[in-house]
Amino acid sequence: MTGSTTKRTSRLRRTAAAAVAACGAGLSLIAAAPAPQAPQAPQAPETTRVYVWGTDVNMRACAAFSCPPYSGVKVSRMYVTAYCQNTGDTVKDGPYENNYWVQVDAGGPRGWISAVYVRGGGNYDPIPGVSENFEDCF
Repeated sequence: MTGSTTKRTSRLRRTAAAAVAACGAGLSLIAAAPAPQAPQAPQAPETTRVYVWGTDVNMRACAAFSCPPYSGVKVSRMYVTAYCQNTGDTVKDGPYENNYWVQVDAGGPRGWISAVYVRGGGNYDPIPGVSENFEDCF
């Protein structure tokens, strides 16, 4: 009986040792797992300061004449925050013409003005430094 008890005890010890080893390996994997990441706050769109050289420039809700100008909102010879630019209706003023429009904030509602009135661009060229990614407009 002693031999059979010894074999059973030996087998139990090996099983217990294997179980402890397996648990230890499992615990080390759990301990090595990275901590969950906190959700990232949405990034604010990049903005650029631009100079509006025109006087009494209309601001609109879209980059087209189909959107009426905001009532009582004009932009004149000032720096404004530009969020993005996109193509729209072509605007001509003297030797200047452009189909780019720039979404700006001049201290009131955000709206669109023609790139014709923004310093730095050429005819039918975007304004340098202002995002052309439409998603930055919102």
